[in-house]
Amino acid sequence: MVITILAEPRSGSTNLTNWFYYNKNFTTLFEPLNPMSKWFQKDIPPINYLYDTEHLCIKEVYYPHKDWEDIIEVSNKIIILYRNDYTKQLESFLNAVRTSNWGGEYIYKHIDTTFIKENTDYFNELKTKFKEKYIDMDFFKISYEELYNENGFQKIVDYINLDCVENKNFPYGQKYRIEFNEKSKTLI
Repeated sequence: MVITILAEPRSGSTNLTNWFYYNKNFTTLFEPLNPMSKWFQKDIPPINYLYDTEHLCIKEVYYPHKDWEDIIEVSNKIIILYRNDYTKQLESFLNAVRTSNWGGEYIYKHIDTTFIKENTDYFNELKTKFKEKYIDMDFFKISYEELYNENGFQKIVDYINLDCVENKNFPYGQKYRIEFNEKSKTLI
């Protein structure tokens, strides 16, 4: 079975994909269409992705300029992951753009408005197009909040419906964002 996680940036997709990565029944490709990814599949169409396990999990982060149809075509199950808390997601996105830290802990600090305007406009375009193309369509979808705050992983287990996928050991690690109290200069 091929499972694809197509997610908005900063929606918890890496942590979700890590669950599959640590499951011995899955080969996992993190962003195989991204030239910056160590799993980049240069000039290899998704139909030819190699895996030496029973199942393959593909994780891609949605950006409007990329074409996802070839991955969707080879997928048996598609998980659309998005985030409802616009403010926290935008802050995380802005921090990642500013620091190039897309996958590690960070302490969020306010960013100057010039930087915010340009990247916020792009972020809003991204969310709008993702909603139109995937959230408003007939795909299995789950929000960050549901997945991480409401034990929504069981919904994924039920949707995938494989014996090797059980509601155990999820999530891996912790949230990337560390709160900082400016007044007391302490981590929260």
